[in-house]
Amino acid sequence: MTNKLSNPITIHCKDKKHDDGFNTLQTGENHRFKFIPDPFGKSSLWFCSFNWTGAFHYFDIYVQKRDDCVDSLCTWDINANGPCRTDAQRRCYPWNS
Repeated sequence: MTNKLSNPITIHCKDKKHDDGFNTLQTGENHRFKFIPDPFGKSSLWFCSFNWTGAFHYFDIYVQKRDDCVDSLCTWDINANGPCRTDAQRRCYPWNS
């Protein structure tokens, strides 16, 4: 995940069993974390909160049924309107409601 905002953001990502902790990114900085998707199904889900001055949002950053990542690597740009996958198709998503 790369911070494309003009403000620092604090990211907190986790799934049901693991917590990646709080990470603060300056503009242009990125953060990585690793996990092993569910090998028996399509149920892996990682969700994150994104907090910056005047805003707080949630997004499901990895949904096993949705995300077909190249070489098990999903890359995202974090923008004010929501995150965008940086693969060849450049898909952007709204924040979770």
